[in-house]
Amino acid sequence: MNRIILVGNGFDLAHGLPTSYKDFIHWYFDKWAFRLSECSKRIDKDILCTFELLSNDGWLPFLYSWSSSTARIKGHELINILIQDKHNCNAVFCQFMQNIYKSLETKRWVDIENEYYKLLKPLASNYSSDPDLISAEAKKLNDELDYLTSRLIEYLNQVQNRYLTKDKNINPEIEDLIFEPININDISVETKSKLNEKTDDIDLIDDKYPNRIMILNFNYTKTADIQTCKNGVLEIKTNYIHGDLSNHKSIIFGYGDELDNNFRKILDLNDNNMLKEIKSVRYLETDNYRNLLEFIESDIFQIYVMGHSCGNSDRTLLNTLFEHKNCATIKPFYHKREDNSDDYLNIVQNIMRNFNDMKMMRDKVVDKTRCKPLPQMKLQPKPQAESNYYPH
Repeated sequence: MNRIILVGNGFDLAHGLPTSYKDFIHWYFDKWAFRLSECSKRIDKDILCTFELLSNDGWLPFLYSWSSSTARIKGHELINILIQDKHNCNAVFCQFMQNIYKSLETKRWVDIENEYYKLLKPLASNYSSDPDLISAEAKKLNDELDYLTSRLIEYLNQVQNRYLTKDKNINPEIEDLIFEPININDISVETKSKLNEKTDDIDLIDDKYPNRIMILNFNYTKTADIQTCKNGVLEIKTNYIHGDLSNHKSIIFGYGDELDNNFRKILDLNDNNMLKEIKSVRYLETDNYRNLLEFIESDIFQIYVMGHSCGNSDRTLLNTLFEHKNCATIKPFYHKREDNSDDYLNIVQNIMRNFNDMKMMRDKVVDKTRCKPLPQMKLQPKPQAESNYYPH
């Protein structure tokens, strides 16, 4: 039996890396605060935002007037103040960034890929009204996502360089879980039945180690890199299914839900601008997806979910894994919060959305009594020269 480790952003967060989309957007606005402090014009903009100073004092004196009342104010906090100060500043966001900012303000978190798809779907619905205009709108939205992706790559490179070393960074407790022996009680009833047809003693796999392990890394960082096998495992490989920071062209950042009712509409439009950022198209640019298919076809496998929300933005790929005939079990490692609450049910609810067969889902997903929290550890960052605070 083999094992797949689904590694998502929660994995990096469990190691203390500030890699949430909220962290990234705060960094983006920190950079805007620095940019405005050095701006000699009253208007500055990028593809996502425009900031116009309505007074004649200049950006630096204006920013200082706000920040001087607070000894240490972060750049993104200062930008939030500018957005609210309609009398002195005109801040204009494209619809994409406006939705991202609104989510952060109201929910305190954001799913950028989901916000992208929310804007793409109505374009497909209205396509027949003016195909040229809608296609242009789709291209504009794609350009905005591409720009944000380039900034995300820049940010994650800084995080990786600051927190990670050339040596192994993974929490030893998490590594032990990755290499732990198979527990027969985790295996689905259907898989047990199939195994019973092949062998007289199914318990032979109990307390034995998996033959091969694939770390299916949905992150772009190298936190989950494990180079050596142990406990008799024959092979361990890391599959950067969405690309990695060493090759920026490999990065896949978009949406992947072919099970959504709107996807067929998008596909039927015969407009490549509508498909440019769909993950299942981008998977064909590398052999990572094919390597995954070869792995799941080779033998029965377990799935360990470590820090992946199993949300709809990866629904196509996850459905392929979860409903595969060789998938024996899906075991979530949940996040336990300081108040002793956890997100086990959130993960399971998201897993459910990746199934068409609910009976199969209930058989494959390991119940909470046999699951564990994902161990937490804080990697020590290297000293940071640049300050995010104002004034200087």
